[in-house]
Amino acid sequence: MSKKVLCISLSLALICTTAALAVPAAAEGNGVEKTTDTNTVTIYTTNDIHGVVGGSNTAIGLPQTAAIAASTENALLVDAGDAIQGASFATVSQGLDVVRLMNSAGYDVMAAGNHEFDYGYDMLMSNVEVASFPVLGANVLYNDSPMLEQNTVITVGEHKIGFIGITTTDTATSTNPAKLSGVTFADEIQTAKEQIANLSDSTDAIVLVCHLGNNSSAVDCTSEDLLRGLSAEELSKVTAVVDGHSHTVENDIFEGTSIPVIQTGTGFTALGAIEITFDDNNNVTASGKVMDYNEAMNFSLTDNGQEIKDPTQNYLDQLTEEQNTVLGQELCVNETPLWGGYIYYDYAEPRIVETNYGDFVTDAFLENANIFADRLNMDIPVIAVENGGGISSALPLGTVTKGDVLNAFNHGNMVEVLKITPAQLYSAIEAGLVTTGQDDTGLLLRERVSGSFLQVAGFTYKYDPAGESGSKITSVMLDNGTQLVRDDTTTNILVATNNYVAASVFSDAEKLGELGGEDLIVENYILESTQNGTVPLHILTTTNRIIIENDKSPAEYEVVLPITNANNGEAISENKVVSLKVDDGEYIEYVTDAEGKVKLTLEKGPHTIYMDMAKDSRPVYVNNYSGSGTVTTADGYYHLGFTADPADLKTFGEPEESSEPEESSEPEESSNSEELSEPEESSDAGKQDVTTDNSYGEQSTGTSDNTEPSTAPQDSTSGSVPVTGENTNAILLVVLIATSGVITSLTLRRKKNYK
Repeated sequence: MSKKVLCISLSLALICTTAALAVPAAAEGNGVEKTTDTNTVTIYTTNDIHGVVGGSNTAIGLPQTAAIAASTENALLVDAGDAIQGASFATVSQGLDVVRLMNSAGYDVMAAGNHEFDYGYDMLMSNVEVASFPVLGANVLYNDSPMLEQNTVITVGEHKIGFIGITTTDTATSTNPAKLSGVTFADEIQTAKEQIANLSDSTDAIVLVCHLGNNSSAVDCTSEDLLRGLSAEELSKVTAVVDGHSHTVENDIFEGTSIPVIQTGTGFTALGAIEITFDDNNNVTASGKVMDYNEAMNFSLTDNGQEIKDPTQNYLDQLTEEQNTVLGQELCVNETPLWGGYIYYDYAEPRIVETNYGDFVTDAFLENANIFADRLNMDIPVIAVENGGGISSALPLGTVTKGDVLNAFNHGNMVEVLKITPAQLYSAIEAGLVTTGQDDTGLLLRERVSGSFLQVAGFTYKYDPAGESGSKITSVMLDNGTQLVRDDTTTNILVATNNYVAASVFSDAEKLGELGGEDLIVENYILESTQNGTVPLHILTTTNRIIIENDKSPAEYEVVLPITNANNGEAISENKVVSLKVDDGEYIEYVTDAEGKVKLTLEKGPHTIYMDMAKDSRPVYVNNYSGSGTVTTADGYYHLGFTADPADLKTFGEPEESSEPEESSEPEESSNSEELSEPEESSDAGKQDVTTDNSYGEQSTGTSDNTEPSTAPQDSTSGSVPVTGENTNAILLVVLIATSGVITSLTLRRKKNYK
């Protein structure tokens, strides 16, 4: 098959030369070629990998998946959509390189997800042409005719398995409307009924490959809704469902049936497996499971006793090397992460709250829009907005590359300049406000998150989370102090935003011009902010552009951080000393509790926490308004924390190693714990009385400029207050700390007979 050479705009024109690379064949023995035992067929499933194709310490990757399939008799590989958009690896070739790798891995079937349409009709159809497997979309129409294959039948031995692809109709609103000209989506349930009728007499099993998900607040028809819409007879024809879109893990049996429904989250963190078995009378049964990362990475990769060596990794290495000539170009060093995308796969921060990346991006838009207005001598207010769904990932700590920017802005959007009115601005902001109120922790309650939630620059607005839908905004004020009126349809405002927002919430606005690609504008603003990369990027936190009216959040909230043993994945042991920093504060030592956790009390709002000696250098983001770090998921886990090697951590109470001889082996005399002098009261506003909670150990190595030092004498070996008294199980030294106004109280716990 001839390969098409593509080019895209990525700060400069990048010509994809990967067509010259030899595409390896799928691994020997994969898929339908094996016929030793045709009574059992295993379907390995992926969904929403979003361009995460390589293996890592969190992602299984295509090479491992291909090897697993090659190691399994009668295995098929099926994807439920959103494969070719997301990470920079996908974006730089507009999905082409992902398709080529899927060819190499031996995929048999794929359903089109909503993000397969992000590059437009022509690019999608080009990728479909390159694919060596059918890309299904039974309900996807172009000019009222089927645009993609609606179904396919794969024969494994003597058995015919039919696959039907269904794409969410919400693609019409979740993808840039300008790229969907002529594309429509038929009803999911009616389409499924028609396709089941078409296949039921000619197949032995039918698998629905759906890009629908199980989040009823995000789509009009979930995979469960689809199945509920089928008759009992139609359900009897369905063997299994491969699902995607909601980025959740599904390992369910549909109510009242034996139909397994499988979805594996996102980013290749898991792998689905559906086993279809035919008995001697050709009756079919199916079971499913989701393999987590550890199970998939420890899978026995053998075929007839021979180790499987899939060629996909070599091909991935070739493509990556080619792309890195552009994507690997370094822009600057980043000292503070800019938060965007889904954090820990659970919290879509820029879709819920203001983030520092949202502020930075809209500042970049605003600067360019002001230059645009000056050139046209336009004397009207200038603002900028970016939809939260347009910021797909965070800007990481450390070296920042072009690829990092493209990871965040991977939709290929252009920034446009529009003329709008205050009434249009109010309406656009209201469209993204989906909260229903707050609880007493400050958590913003919502039934769903909205990609239309706007990050802003050039103005601030206040809103009531509990307000009526469409009337939540209480005020909008420009940076010059001008209050905007909700029903003002005459005042002109110039707004810079991406073309997705322009085509959706500002569809009736006058377009004045374009500023360039999102990724290019952000990249240039990074270089400007860092003097062409000669100084670090340092953007601390948000600047209160979006203000909650009648805020119910308490002044402080508590965060519990699990510390994991890097060697075995289990909780770190008790009494290990870890050094943490919050935002721009100083590193402070904490002591783990019996569960290997530490507890921090923070001022309300977003914070970034860093750990010295962490094996994973990724910092932790917490925010009581979004629930990141404060609300557990269904499995009871916070999905945050740090990983450390116990060998790198000292145990609390152990003497410090020192090359200096000790003056005395006996500690100086001091009063016992009941006589320890208390620290003087701080005059700083906002400080509270500290409490002695001995559930979590926390230790300070010194005092800040605003805090009086303890008058207690120091132990010459440990540098802390010595333990005295035979009947004392634990002594708590309470120290008041002022570190950038963040950590308000810390406690030090020491056991009598520590080691």
